[in-house]
Amino acid sequence: MSEVIKARVISGRYTGQTVRVTNVSLDESGRKKAAVFLEDGTRANIMVSELEVIKPEAPAPEVKRPKISMPFMSGSTGSRSLNQTKSLDKKRVEVKPPSQHKAEIVKCEVCGELYDMEARKGRPGKLTECEECFRETEVKVEGSMIFSHKTGGTIEIKKDGQLIHEAPTFDPKNKT
Repeated sequence: MSEVIKARVISGRYTGQTVRVTNVSLDESGRKKAAVFLEDGTRANIMVSELEVIKPEAPAPEVKRPKISMPFMSGSTGSRSLNQTKSLDKKRVEVKPPSQHKAEIVKCEVCGELYDMEARKGRPGKLTECEECFRETEVKVEGSMIFSHKTGGTIEIKKDGQLIHEAPTFDPKNKT
């Protein structure tokens, strides 16, 4: 792309206007004429002798900056991708110390003793039973994944060592 040349008209019909020069040519008489755009956007042909070229301002030095600014990360992060490295630099969630809970003293449904219900939360058994009286309400089962064909995996479930659900076998080529 060619450089834009600006000039000031010093004499003639358009005196004082700043114009943009698009082309300079010679007419039949050998005089130089410039094709220009005037301030209002119209085109005109003006003699070069009536123009004073305005020197372009030196462009400000361009500061080259990286597209993504990353902090220096040492160690094994050198071989990681940019996204992996970014996630390493993220602020971690602060682990807050357990807050002081209010003691909620209630009577046990079974024995009638007083106990702290807040202390029972997250432990096995019902919340309405104390530590001594609780019964395990969850039935423990064991499962093992049986892989057969790509997405045809199923789970075998065992309860107390006894098989209660057998995974169907999948034979993609019907060889059985």
